[in-house]
Amino acid sequence: MPRFEVVTNRYGSIIDVRECADEAYEMSQESQSPLGQWSNKYSSVLATLGCTLGAFNISRFAILAVQFGANFILQFLVLSLLVGIPLFTFHSSLGQLLGAGVMDMWRISPIFKGIGIALLLAQAFIGTYTVIGISWMFTYFRDSFITKQDVYRWAEPIDEYKEDGMPWTLSSNVSYNIEETVPGYFNGIVLQRKYLEKIEMNDNSLKLPVVINLTIIWTIVFICLSKGLKSYSKVICIFSLVPVFGMFMLCTKMLGLAPMIGFQHHDIFPETDWSEFFLNTKSWVAAFTETFLTWGILGACTMQITSHNRPKHLLHRDASLVIILTIAVLVLAALLANTCVHLLEAHGYMYLPSSFERMSSYTFLFKQNSAQVRKHLTPVRWMQHSSLFMGERTMKNNVPGMPQESGYQAMRLATELFPATFAMIGAKNISPFWSVLFYSVLIMFGIGQQIAIWHCVVSGIISLHPFKLRKWRTTITFLSCAAAFSIGLFMATELGIFVVYLMDYCVGCGWWIMILYLLEIGALFMVRGRPYSGETVVATLFSQANHHLQVWMAPMLSFDWNIVVPVALILLSTSVFKNGGYRWLYNWKGISQSTYWSTSSREFGCLLQIIPLLIVPFAGIVQTCRYLATGPPDLFDRIQMLYRPVIETRRPPETGETTSEAGVNGSAAVQIEDPPPKYTPPPSYSTATGARIAKMLRQSIRRSVRRLAHVLSNHHQSAILGESSSSSSTAAARTVQSAAAATSSSSSHHQQTTVLSATSPPADVQQSVPAASSPPPDYTTVLVEMHRDDDDDDVVSVARTVCGESSSASSLSDEQSTSIECLMERAAPINVDRTGPVAAAAAATVGSH
Repeated sequence: MPRFEVVTNRYGSIIDVRECADEAYEMSQESQSPLGQWSNKYSSVLATLGCTLGAFNISRFAILAVQFGANFILQFLVLSLLVGIPLFTFHSSLGQLLGAGVMDMWRISPIFKGIGIALLLAQAFIGTYTVIGISWMFTYFRDSFITKQDVYRWAEPIDEYKEDGMPWTLSSNVSYNIEETVPGYFNGIVLQRKYLEKIEMNDNSLKLPVVINLTIIWTIVFICLSKGLKSYSKVICIFSLVPVFGMFMLCTKMLGLAPMIGFQHHDIFPETDWSEFFLNTKSWVAAFTETFLTWGILGACTMQITSHNRPKHLLHRDASLVIILTIAVLVLAALLANTCVHLLEAHGYMYLPSSFERMSSYTFLFKQNSAQVRKHLTPVRWMQHSSLFMGERTMKNNVPGMPQESGYQAMRLATELFPATFAMIGAKNISPFWSVLFYSVLIMFGIGQQIAIWHCVVSGIISLHPFKLRKWRTTITFLSCAAAFSIGLFMATELGIFVVYLMDYCVGCGWWIMILYLLEIGALFMVRGRPYSGETVVATLFSQANHHLQVWMAPMLSFDWNIVVPVALILLSTSVFKNGGYRWLYNWKGISQSTYWSTSSREFGCLLQIIPLLIVPFAGIVQTCRYLATGPPDLFDRIQMLYRPVIETRRPPETGETTSEAGVNGSAAVQIEDPPPKYTPPPSYSTATGARIAKMLRQSIRRSVRRLAHVLSNHHQSAILGESSSSSSTAAARTVQSAAAATSSSSSHHQQTTVLSATSPPADVQQSVPAASSPPPDYTTVLVEMHRDDDDDDVVSVARTVCGESSSASSLSDEQSTSIECLMERAAPINVDRTGPVAAAAAATVGSH
């Protein structure tokens, strides 16, 4: 398939269209990040894995696979192929092409810098409140270290932690009531909640175990990011490859328990109903949302990580590895969760969605054929679902704004399903090592994702003035972690779980982040355009790939970025806003019966969503004032620099001096002329040949004129003196012999034959007039081409030497022979005239030599 290059001038008009080769289907140069490059070629793929695999999407995907069955997995794969993976590859390719993150990429279009600020703020929001979920895993990890004779801590009652007077209802014939002890452990031990039925608003004390766990996590994050890429690349293997291998081991062990409970592997997804594959819209919406939460919501982090790649990095290899590992781990998590459900059903329990608020709502295990189970006549797959970043909501009555229950629970796999399964099986039947492995895997996945998020935030701050702030990286990292830790203390209180739900409901929904990514794609492809079009960005991904990927995948992916992904983001943003009941969040008139949040909470939630969106136009206004106030005298040039400035490929600076942004200072705002074409064809064959022939003719004409002048002077002297001598014929013969010898010696170099024919005046004229000018050799049949430009001067000097005065005939003959030898040494004969007796004699002489 031929490809064409479009050449435009600075006004955007097309001035040339020409076909380019396959190798030209890529940017001529890729920018390099001023913040450094990865020292190891595999560090990028391992760090990118933290953007697509985390403890939260593993838990969320597993629970949704339990609730919707194999339909959800297939729908997720289809939507990932159409929307999720293209969105992921877009950010990874753009990061490597520009060598910049979401903050400093807008040098290509400064008016849209607010999009980068808003996306960076969104990543900071996500990293601030999700770290609390990882701290919960430390408590489960600690209590997993038991012996085979012990009982898991979450299988024991915890009455001593309650202060609201609500007793536990233990069954008389069951030593451990699993359906109450497991959620009680999460609320009483992990969250340190003391008021489980009546919410106490005045208890604002910090929970020391939660604070200690937060301190450990932020210390690890700070140590891993304190030295930038140098420290990040050393620990990334621990938080990427180790948990992947641990998940494979754990799922293999859990699937090995299948024969114990008597179910077949083809029945591992009990909620699967293929007749509802296209009919159940709730399953499609859940799969669509999960696609964005897995591949797209941390796109800014992906872009920042790939910006540290070196030019010509094998990006398609990295993307393929990340995609394969992500899908494999998610499918394994789904198998693990469904295996746990089968194990619980084999012991007479049924798993149903819960809500975190009270004891009456947070129970998720029920005895089969009990009254609570009979109340749930509607299958779970037909209930209202709303996927959030840290957890998910399952509303039992399809009313989004139910005031009593939210249907939300964070990390259901780690806080409900897995601990209940291990408490039911017991440490005697399965080693506690597997519980330790499970929670260590989630901790490593979670910390790896936090490192990726805060690397993006810290690098975004440094990119404001990279060459000044680079030396303050450790300080900036410490301040960022300290600020996030301080905000996280609000979630370490009695009402901490409610704060987590509010943040997850307002930030983790992602509908406003979808709008920001939509603006990013529109600003890049529609406003900025070439040379940052879809073809250029996709060339970065497939520049080192094989021919088939370049011919087939690259055009399809470029079309997907320009058409499919923007339309999908619009549809998904609208669907999430409507399905999640967010219109109640923007109703500030008062508290109604259908409102879950208070007025102040709703106002705060609206600010979390609206402020990042308002930053985009506000920053655009500020940038417009800056660029129009200073810059070139031409107003059009200032507008051009605001929307579509001419960008040169940025190279790493050799000095530590900072370079100001083009267009901000008037002295530095110099209009860059249009670059020359990439390829200038050489002169044609006919042009080069004609120039050579013209040069040869000029040199030949000059030599002919000089020889003609000498011949005329010789004839004039002969007419005056009227004398002749026989010595002239002898000199002529010696001249022929010398010329033949010179021709033979030069023929070894030029592999050509030179034949000389000369006519000399009578010898008596030379003897009678010793002071007369020496006649030069008369070459009437030979054209000589000189090899150097200065050969003309050498020929003239030889001619003058030959034409010098001589006192005797013998000296004249010797001088003529020497002149001919010098001339032939520098000459390359190109024509031979074989007529005449002298020419025949010379040819015979050359042949004998």
